[in-house]
Amino acid sequence: MPLTGAEYERLAQTAPTLDSEADGRWIACDESGYDGEDLLSEGLYMMVAGVAVDDAEAEGIVRDLRTETNIQPAVRDLKFKHFQRGDRLQKLSRLWQKDGALHGRCSVYVVDKRYGIMSKVIDLLVEEEAYLRGIDLHENRQARRLARALACDGRRALKNDRFNKLEQAFVAFARRRDPGDRQAVIQTFYEEVEAAWTISTRRNVTEALRWLRDTRAHAEALHDDVAPQQPPHLELLDTALATLTRAWSERLGAISVLADEHRELTDARLEVTRNVLRSGVGATPSVMHRRLRIQRIVRGSSHDHASIQLADLLAGAAGSVAKGGPGNPTDASALLRPIILPLIEQTSLVPAEGPDPFSRDRM
Repeated sequence: MPLTGAEYERLAQTAPTLDSEADGRWIACDESGYDGEDLLSEGLYMMVAGVAVDDAEAEGIVRDLRTETNIQPAVRDLKFKHFQRGDRLQKLSRLWQKDGALHGRCSVYVVDKRYGIMSKVIDLLVEEEAYLRGIDLHENRQARRLARALACDGRRALKNDRFNKLEQAFVAFARRRDPGDRQAVIQTFYEEVEAAWTISTRRNVTEALRWLRDTRAHAEALHDDVAPQQPPHLELLDTALATLTRAWSERLGAISVLADEHRELTDARLEVTRNVLRSGVGATPSVMHRRLRIQRIVRGSSHDHASIQLADLLAGAAGSVAKGGPGNPTDASALLRPIILPLIEQTSLVPAEGPDPFSRDRM
C-alpha cells in the first residue's frame, strides 16, 4: 500500500524519472534485509543497492528481461525471488556483467548489523567522552579500530554468554521504544560493561571497554534528552542511504535519488539527508567532506518505477551472496559471488578489511 499521511506527501514521486540537466543522473535505490532497530535479528546483513538508471531506460531493460526469462505480465513487479529457478538467474546476472545493460552502473552498500551495534556504542558514547578530552577518534580511524575490536574479537575475549549480554544490554539502552525504567536500563548496561571489562582476555577489547566504563554521564544525557531522535539511534537505513548517495555523487557529480518508499524515510528525514550531503558537515574536522551536488532525494514505489525494480533485483542478489557465504555456498551464491563482490561499496559498514565484506572473523 502507498504510504499516506502528512509525513509522506511532499517528496512522493509517481512520475517517471528522467536524467536531465536539472535533476542530474538518477540513482534508484532499494534495500534487502532491513529489520529496523532489531540489529540482533537472525539476518546478519542489510543491503542498500543503487543503480544509475532512470525510468525511461529502465522500462526497456525490464521489458527485455521479462521477455528473455518468460516472466508473465501477471507478475506486476520483478523481484529477485522470480529468478531462482531454471536459467533465469544466469540471464539476470548478465545485466551486471561486462557488456550487460547495467555494467558499471551498480553498487551495493552493506551493513553488518552486529558490527553496526558496536559502531553505535562507539559513536553515541565513546566519541563523546573522547571529545571532552580533546581527542578526535575519527582521526587515524581510531573509532573504527575500537568498534572492530568489540565486534570481531569481543566474542572470543568475553566468551559467548557475556558478549551476548553486552550486545543485548546496549540495544535495550539505545532503542527508540521507551524501556520504561530508564535508570534501570542504563544501570544494567554499565553492569554488563563492568563485567565484560573484568573478564576480557584480549588487550584491544579491554581498551575499548575501558573507554566505555567512563561514559556513564553521556548515557544519562542521551536518556535525559526527551526529544525524539530522527533517525533513532539504532536506525541504520538513513545512514546507508546517505553513504550510498555520497559515493554516487562523488563519482557522477549532480545526481537525484529515487528510494523505494519506506515508512522510516519521511519527508523530514530525506530532507535532512540531502541537506547534510549538500553542506559537507561532519561531527569532527576529520570527517568533513566536500559539498555534493544532490539535486533531489525522493521516494517512489516499484509499482510506478521500473528503475526501483532493477535496484530491488540487485539488493536481492547481494542478499543471496551474503546468506550463501564461503562456508555455506548455494548454487545462487556461487554464481553471483564473483559478480556482486566487486560492486560492494568500500565505505560499507562492515568490519572486514579484505575484498569480501561477508567474511566474519569471529566465533
